[in-house]
Amino acid sequence: ELSSGINAEYGQPSSPAPQPSGLKRPKQWSEDVEECYRFQTAGYRDIREYCHVQGIHDNEVKRWPHNGYIKMLLSRKGGFIYFDKARECQDKDLHKCKLFNYNTENQ
Repeated sequence: ELSSGINAEYGQPSSPAPQPSGLKRPKQWSEDVEECYRFQTAGYRDIREYCHVQGIHDNEVKRWPHNGYIKMLLSRKGGFIYFDKARECQDKDLHKCKLFNYNTENQ
């Protein structure tokens, strides 16, 4: 095991990712919905899980400078996923997105 908490054999974190305490589905688009949609497209719940699995801090996620939207993520399936500067989560895709809640007392 590496000192960063990453399992050297599998490249996965040695401790479990924080678990959500609940979820809801968005009724309308927002920047938070867009953020979650991009992480979920890459195979992650949200920024917490992505950073935990990748062993990075949230400020290391590649973003577009003019609006802060996610620019690129490492997919769970391998390879990179690149996102456009503009909104990608269309109204017809809102039902696919999940917004997770976390119990902050245990975090």
